[in-house]
Amino acid sequence: MRIVLGVSVFFGMAAVAIASTVYDITDLGTLGGDSSVAFAVSGNGQAAGWATDPPGNTEAVIFGGASPQSLGAGQATGINSLGQVSGTVSSNGATHGVVWSGGSVVDFGANTSAAAINDAGQVAGSTNHAFLYQNGAETDLGTLAGGSWTLAEGLSGNGDVAGYGNTAAGIRGFVWMPGEGLEDLGTLGGGSSYGMAVDDSGQAVGSAAVTAGYLHAAEWLNGAATDLGTLGGNNSYAYGINDSGLIVGYSWTGGNAATHGFVVLDGVMIDLNSLLSPADSGWAITAAYGINDQGQIVGEALYDGVSHAILLNDPPGAPLFTSPGSAAPEPATWLLSGTATLFLLVWYRINRPNRRGALADRLPALARSGPDARPHRDRRQPVWRECGGHPRAPFADVRPAPEQATRR
Repeated sequence: MRIVLGVSVFFGMAAVAIASTVYDITDLGTLGGDSSVAFAVSGNGQAAGWATDPPGNTEAVIFGGASPQSLGAGQATGINSLGQVSGTVSSNGATHGVVWSGGSVVDFGANTSAAAINDAGQVAGSTNHAFLYQNGAETDLGTLAGGSWTLAEGLSGNGDVAGYGNTAAGIRGFVWMPGEGLEDLGTLGGGSSYGMAVDDSGQAVGSAAVTAGYLHAAEWLNGAATDLGTLGGNNSYAYGINDSGLIVGYSWTGGNAATHGFVVLDGVMIDLNSLLSPADSGWAITAAYGINDQGQIVGEALYDGVSHAILLNDPPGAPLFTSPGSAAPEPATWLLSGTATLFLLVWYRINRPNRRGALADRLPALARSGPDARPHRDRRQPVWRECGGHPRAPFADVRPAPEQATRR
């Protein structure tokens, strides 16, 4: 009883501390259509993604002005502080990875992708193998042991690449570092893993299969994998990390009824919807895909049933999400925040539900499971769907993912 009461008190303290950290939502709009998604945010707060026009066509866009700036048909997947944008277009039935820079376009050719770009102008992309592009040249990152293909997804400021590829044992996430080659990230006991982002310290995030076959958001550092859990559902996916170690993604909620965007603080997954300003209470954040070093987050959210790209700004004075160099909170605030966060973490570790066993019986048809499950960005890849390819699979593999077939 004393333990329950103590946890309740400190959980309440944690709720107070977390509630003092709120995000303000900016609706990034569309091109006159009914939907948009933002996948990346630069250090100066510009975002990139895609948006629809009135006829419903999908166009790559930069968000940041009064309205989205169209780059033409396609989708944008990365942006740097110079306004250079990586992305994918479709031409004659094939996907082309491209970089938009001012008025020029670098085209990597048919059956390629360009997933991310950093402030040095380096680009992480893929043909049949992942590559790093810089100064007009591509470095082939090769394959994992026993594999035949790799796919790049994330890129750090110093040129580290995260992605995944096939091996003799199944799909495995990787991190590639200059001079060190590919590192197999392993799994969380299941049959697959997927690297999606990496920071300047080499810490990678993505998702990995647990023993029951579900995919959980995961982080990897110094060869160790950590299961970040879920928001109550069977599956979760991490997509972004900044150099302060804040991780974003999305998770299915209890009963696998919906997806909510999350931020991971000190190992604890927190629903972003619980951190919204009261003025933004009508929004439901369904996914978070990117975060910059200022703590700005981009993703997608529903308002009155319509999904729009969003930018989340962490207002000044929020004690739990301050970035390096910002004003230090009062000592009493640090004490409350630190103590509350510690007890929240302890409470979470003790009380988080067992996601194995009985949960498998409640998994709906649309939930992902098994060794062939892949992380997905269901609204991220309209161009790939148009040309018949799986959104994140190698080009020779066009099998649709179970969840992609049922979600918009």
